[in-house]
Amino acid sequence: MSKVTKLNATTLSKPLKIDGEKVTEITLRKPSPGELRGLALTDILRMEVDAVTKLLPRVTMPPLSPAQISTELATEDFMDLAGKAVLFFVKKEQMDGEVLELPEPA
Repeated sequence: MSKVTKLNATTLSKPLKIDGEKVTEITLRKPSPGELRGLALTDILRMEVDAVTKLLPRVTMPPLSPAQISTELATEDFMDLAGKAVLFFVKKEQMDGEVLELPEPA
């Protein structure tokens, strides 16, 4: 049987305790514009640590606290979640590999 990889989920390399339960996978959901309030989109796209640390508690299931992100989340898991969060800002056509054509300069 093949393993299915979800583009919006990360299997944690080091499980976390959330509400007393051991969590081994974190799922991301697409943020609404309101959940992006107070964040610079360019900082998220550049995966700036402070911006991603503010975004993740708003879009992770189960929800991660800023303290968990800063002190308990493994660095490789943070990077994986940050990279997957950026995918929400890409259109489906771009994910499917369609080429965007730019007009020739005049």
